[in-house]
Amino acid sequence: MITINEAYAKLVSLSDEGARRVLSLIEDLAELEAREQAEDIAAARESLAEFEKTGEAIPLNELEKQIGR
Repeated sequence: MITINEAYAKLVSLSDEGARRVLSLIEDLAELEAREQAEDIAAARESLAEFEKTGEAIPLNELEKQIGR
């Protein structure tokens, strides 16, 4: 893994087109992460609603299966 300073040094040496490509990739990754977090939150809310309805807890391994972990 590289340090922030090393990453910055590499980024400032890029052409404008290269910098735009890197920025696009970073934005795509941030969007994917946000979607994954939203899915995890939705799954957790669904599990909580199920627990509140039935009073039965979902085992951790079952919850992990449901959220794809």
